[in-house]
Parts: sequence; structure tokens; C-alpha cells
Amino acid sequence: MSSNLKNQIYERIVMNRQSGRTYTLKIKDIPSPLVGIPVPSNRDPNKFLMDVTNADPKTKNRIIEADIADIECMEEN
Repeated sequence: MSSNLKNQIYERIVMNRQSGRTYTLKIKDIPSPLVGIPVPSNRDPNKFLMDVTNADPKTKNRIIEADIADIECMEEN
């Protein structure tokens, strides 16, 4: 991922803390896109948290934490 694209995605995630918009994210090494509200991690500026709304209902943990650099595509819903 280019540095410019990473910065743009990081800025969108930081701004989303206030707006709470839903996004579809394609994350490296995860086969299906994830839908939810991404927000920056408080512990690591290179990571984000997301409550995945399209998770399998049998899955107990719908909150994911991942590296911003692993986002391949981010589209607002």
C-alpha cells in the first residue's frame, strides 16, 4: 500500500470516530469483505477497531483489531 493511500485511510478512520459511518473493508488475508464502523485504536496508532455487522451470528466476538496497512480497499456504505 502506498504511503499516501495509507494516510488517506488513516484520516478517514480517525474522522469516523465522530461521524460513525459504516464502511466495507477488504482486509489482506481475509477472504470476504467486512462491514462495520471502523475507529482508530487507542493503544496503537497503526491499528483500528471495528464492530463487524456482517459477521456470522454464531461468532461471539464481532470486534476486530487490525493494522491499517492491511486494508486493501475501503468504501463508504
